[in-house]
Amino acid sequence: MLIMAKKFVELIKNWFTPILFIMGMALVAYSAFLFNLILGYLALGIILITIAYLTEKEMG
Repeated sequence: MLIMAKKFVELIKNWFTPILFIMGMALVAYSAFLFNLILGYLALGIILITIAYLTEKEMG
């Protein structure tokens, strides 16, 4: 059970940055088609992309 938990944590660590980046890109693209919520989704997308970039640099 412990080995399975370690593998799951490793999987999450490996996919954390790409998931954040893809979510950020999706929100930026989605905000291009909205009118009222453009700034909210655009800001959230840019923040997620920035977090993904910073965690990638930190992890090596």
